[in-house]
Amino acid sequence: MAMEFDPEVIKNAIELWSKLNSEVEAKIKFTKKDGTVRFMICTLDFTRVPEKDKPKKVDIAKILKLMQNSGILHVYDLEKKGWRSVPFNKVEYMEAGNRRYKIQPVKRLGGK
Repeated sequence: MAMEFDPEVIKNAIELWSKLNSEVEAKIKFTKKDGTVRFMICTLDFTRVPEKDKPKKVDIAKILKLMQNSGILHVYDLEKKGWRSVPFNKVEYMEAGNRRYKIQPVKRLGGK
């Protein structure tokens, strides 16, 4: 049986980061730069990241500013064992636990 979408819709990169940050792991569906569709099981939970891959320092303000300006999220891919950049505007949905969240970016004035 296909999973239904949760009524909550994620509208920006910071909301997606916050939702990912509150979960142990999540599955996201997105389109890569080359046009291929990818499913990734990822996390922001440092207890799931191997010691060698953990960042030396985490600057939340810098991370949030970068996401707000570029729309790029950095997540740890649990299958490929490495950090990956994911463009928010290319993410279709996120699954965590037994919930699936639709990603629907808010259109900015001026067409951006």
